Amino acid sequence: MNIGHAIRFLRKQKGWTQSQLADFSHTTKSTISNLESGNQSYSAALLQHLAHALGCPISRIFVVAEQLQEVSDEKQIWDKLPIELLFQHLSEPMQLSVRQLMKQILLEQEKLK
Repeated sequence: MNIGHAIRFLRKQKGWTQSQLADFSHTTKSTISNLESGNQSYSAALLQHLAHALGCPISRIFVVAEQLQEVSDEKQIWDKLPIELLFQHLSEPMQLSVRQLMKQILLEQEKLK
């Protein structure tokens, strides 16, 4: 499992550069670069700062790292991530729309029983 790949994936999802993530997580660009390339290990404190900056729990970093390990192309990760993690990537208005759609689907499913 490569935590650096997960950090890169989550950073890119935010549309951030390595410098931006470094600023938001109170570290240096070289730390982010070395971590993403696998040339640096991580500490619990560093993961805490990164997770806070990325707006996610530390556990999400590990889940993404596991999922990335299973796919050959990062674009395929969306097919592997748990729906809860996908949902968290949506804006609040989009989350509301998805909730309403799910409610409709569930009501229709109940009618078919």
